[in-house]
Amino acid sequence: MAEVWLAYDLLLFRPVAVKTLRPELAADAEHWARFRREVVSAALLGHPAVVAVYDAGEETIDGHLVPYLVMEYVKGSTLLQLVREAPIVGPEYALELTVGVLEALDHAHRHGIVHRDIKPANVMLSHEGTVKVTDFGIARSVDRAGTTLTRTSVVVGTAEYLSPEQARGEQVDFRTDLYSTGCLLYELLTRRPPFTGDTPLAVAMKHLSEPPLPPSAHTPQLPAAYDILVLRALAKDRADRYQTAEEMRDAIGKVLAGRATEVTSALPAPPATVRHTQPPPPREPRKERPERRRRIRRSLLAMAMAVLAAAVCTYVIDGSHAPARPQVAAPSLIGETMNEARSSAQAVGARIQPIRHRVCPHPGTPVGRVCEQTPSPGSRVPRHAILRVTLSPGAPDQR
Repeated sequence: MAEVWLAYDLLLFRPVAVKTLRPELAADAEHWARFRREVVSAALLGHPAVVAVYDAGEETIDGHLVPYLVMEYVKGSTLLQLVREAPIVGPEYALELTVGVLEALDHAHRHGIVHRDIKPANVMLSHEGTVKVTDFGIARSVDRAGTTLTRTSVVVGTAEYLSPEQARGEQVDFRTDLYSTGCLLYELLTRRPPFTGDTPLAVAMKHLSEPPLPPSAHTPQLPAAYDILVLRALAKDRADRYQTAEEMRDAIGKVLAGRATEVTSALPAPPATVRHTQPPPPREPRKERPERRRRIRRSLLAMAMAVLAAAVCTYVIDGSHAPARPQVAAPSLIGETMNEARSSAQAVGARIQPIRHRVCPHPGTPVGRVCEQTPSPGSRVPRHAILRVTLSPGAPDQR
């Protein structure tokens, strides 16, 4: 939904990254809200493992008012590039990179923010070796109970790293990020995500119902402790996962310190072990099988409908559950400077877009001040509406 540009700060003499919402999306309220959410979420955080935010604002580009975000420029590559272009040097390095991600998540979670889209493409590794988590565009705040302040029946995320609760459109919490971190660690260790498929829908269905293979099935030399670490993070039931980023980071620390037996004894057995030790379920009588098959089909259909949005694109917002947008009265901006008009509009939740004409409808208006606005003052407009204002160019040329 955005473009990121390398720029140079002329005041502080440093390179920066400027992220702008694509102009063709600037008129869409949901994309505005998502971009604003990234600004607010990132501004709340201040941690070495989180890309820093320096400034935010709006600018007119090709006649559209476009928001922008000025961020720390990270010289390096994403973990996705690292996985695809060069093999990870040893499993210990994969654990160390994941620790950096968990430190960023621990900081975000302590500030009540769930990232919801942890994946190798959203984690950078600087040339100095520092992990940097970025892209809080679909992050959500959580309440004191640890659940997100958002509506249900919304599928948001990236299919390969989607938690089961995200695939079902349920409320998410901090443990959702830990599942995605488990997917990230799986890919760092094996160079492939835990589930793949021909379509996002097929991948999401596997997150819901299929147990993941242990990482050692793809990388045989991995110690057993690595399997247990990853498989616990990938538990379908949130209660079976690590409960906090700090807990998962501590478990990784024990493996790195050579105390793998402590981790192994504390974590549940991987699905493959459970599958071989449990007796098979009793076979149902033949006469009940048609009804059983119908029940299975109905269950699969219900799950498929819950994740159908994932087959269309990476991010999907189900607008059918969105509440009606509240309306406000357009403030009077006539005679105000650009900064004053911007403040007046922001006070009611609106935005302004300047339009420069050679002739002002009200010739007596001083140069650079608003001499006309659309919609007119007092009109009822939705929140986040764009108010177009004409700035006075001064008295017309009398020559």
